[in-house]
Amino acid sequence: MDPQSHNTGSDEARLDALFQAYRAACPDPEPSANFMPLLWQGIEARQNVSIVFSRLARNLMTAALALSILLGLVVSFSGSRVGQLPSESYVEVLADEHYSQTLDYDDPVHISPAVEQR
Repeated sequence: MDPQSHNTGSDEARLDALFQAYRAACPDPEPSANFMPLLWQGIEARQNVSIVFSRLARNLMTAALALSILLGLVVSFSGSRVGQLPSESYVEVLADEHYSQTLDYDDPVHISPAVEQR
């Protein structure tokens, strides 16, 4: 007898024993009149969790949109009561401030034209 065929027969016997142990541990459910209603109850219970999260997400999105609109209206109405804005930009104001602060420390520089040599 071939050693490989002997090993294969042993593997098949072990596999059959494994399947029998599995069948004993997990028996087939007996069909009953309540099988489908119980199945649908399980499905609907899982769907209820996702429905709760989707409703919560929609409510939070609606609240965020309402808050954004409210804040936009507050900013637009409060901005109309502000006085005249300066014509200079922020960068120009900073540059002028820097120039006025450093003016005290600078000495005037005189540049004389270069003499051309031939």
